[in-house]
Amino acid sequence: MSSPFARTALTKASNLMRAGAPSGPKKGGGNSLNGEPRNDLIKKVLFDAPPRPPVRFSPEDMTRHETIERAWKLVRQQQKQAQEEGLARKFEMMRKANAELEATSAQLFKHSQTKERHAVFPRQLRTLTDTPPKQIWNYRQPAATPTPKA
Repeated sequence: MSSPFARTALTKASNLMRAGAPSGPKKGGGNSLNGEPRNDLIKKVLFDAPPRPPVRFSPEDMTRHETIERAWKLVRQQQKQAQEEGLARKFEMMRKANAELEATSAQLFKHSQTKERHAVFPRQLRTLTDTPPKQIWNYRQPAATPTPKA
């Protein structure tokens, strides 16, 4: 035998289900899933949460919260600055390498600066990312053989 509370809850749930049920057979045309507004009612009953009251901080808690927020913003600012400095160093090294290549061989420099018109997607059109490659090292690559001196 079930408790009176369980019976009351079951009765209320079945009444809600009947209230949202269509009066007759209906095929499609509704704005809800599979043309049944009952599904919307079920979602509303199960997943709609009542609005939560706003968080109230005491003055000490507010001071702690603001201190932690400022510290987090400082950490994020330092990370961003370190990343920008790293990118600036890489760009400067690339610029120096280009200048050295131009001084060494104008033909090689010109060839390195021209884009290929018919690029093959995976090799020439790889997007720049901050993620490491899927395969870090190719262990099966044959060892380089020394060239015989003439």
